[in-house]
Amino acid sequence: MKNPIRKWRNKNKYQYLGKQGEIVSFTKVNNPPLNFGRLPYYIGIIKFPGGGQITGQLVLEGQEPAIGKKAEGVLRIIGQAKDEEIINYGVKFKLV
Repeated sequence: MKNPIRKWRNKNKYQYLGKQGEIVSFTKVNNPPLNFGRLPYYIGIIKFPGGGQITGQLVLEGQEPAIGKKAEGVLRIIGQAKDEEIINYGVKFKLV
């Protein structure tokens, strides 16, 4: 079983939570790893004011991704947990 305390200690991973940036590139993934979630999904590079950028999964909610669109860091489930494992949460980027 994974240790939930160790998972949350890595605060750098969550520094973009709630912050808005701009999509500078994206791609559609049709063949994901096992137990990764729904197909297809999109990965984007998000650039933030002040110079930081990060690669992350895009949460579309019926919208289409495009270069120049705004995206905000949100907390979502990452992958599918097996029996008796903690549910992994991480930052994904929702189109604004």
